[in-house]
Amino acid sequence: MKRLIRLVMGIFLASAALFLASCSHTQKTQESQMKQEAPKGFQYSGFLGDYSMLSETMDARGERIMRYVNPKIHAGAYQAIMLEPTQFYPQPQPTKQVDANTLASIRNYMDTSLQTKLAKKITLVSKPGPGVLRIRPAITAVSGDKTSLKPYQYIPVAFVITEAKGRKRTAALQVEVDVTDSLSGERMGAAVRSGEGAQLEGRKAQLTLDDVRPLLDKWTDTGSAFVSQFVR
Repeated sequence: MKRLIRLVMGIFLASAALFLASCSHTQKTQESQMKQEAPKGFQYSGFLGDYSMLSETMDARGERIMRYVNPKIHAGAYQAIMLEPTQFYPQPQPTKQVDANTLASIRNYMDTSLQTKLAKKITLVSKPGPGVLRIRPAITAVSGDKTSLKPYQYIPVAFVITEAKGRKRTAALQVEVDVTDSLSGERMGAAVRSGEGAQLEGRKAQLTLDDVRPLLDKWTDTGSAFVSQFVR
């Protein structure tokens, strides 16, 4: 009986050790992804996983963007786009200044804006297939104090209020987009954008969709125009 008990305990301890090792590996992998160094003005949330292919460039409006375009992709390489709903990454925690209704309205607005602008130029589909690009947009978390937090310590709120000395409080927003072949899963492109919305009046002012609407309009304009180059 004692031998049986020792055997059972041995199996249990071995399983526990493997489980803890697996958890440790997963955590280190996530931290490693998020610790990838980003240029000043950008933060990496971990949504894209691998940021090593990104390089800084300018969009059609002359604004900074971190972007990757697979050399394999060319004009007319794809015939349609499968646009996934915008997600938050990490999942945001509503606050008094950024409530759940505001988060939902901003996400829904971004979805509608992307769908409307892309549909004017290219075919949108709901299923993977040959010649179909899959686009996954995400509104990602950023920190209001970029100098004090390490990348893996980001506050899990998609919109934060930043405050610099001598300035009013400002809504900060970042978006990451992953573009892949809908069948193979190979990354065809990726982008990270960061910017500021409207200044808010007072320390307790609540964020609204109107505070970031112009920023979202600008990003969906340039983003849809860029993607449409590769889809005919």
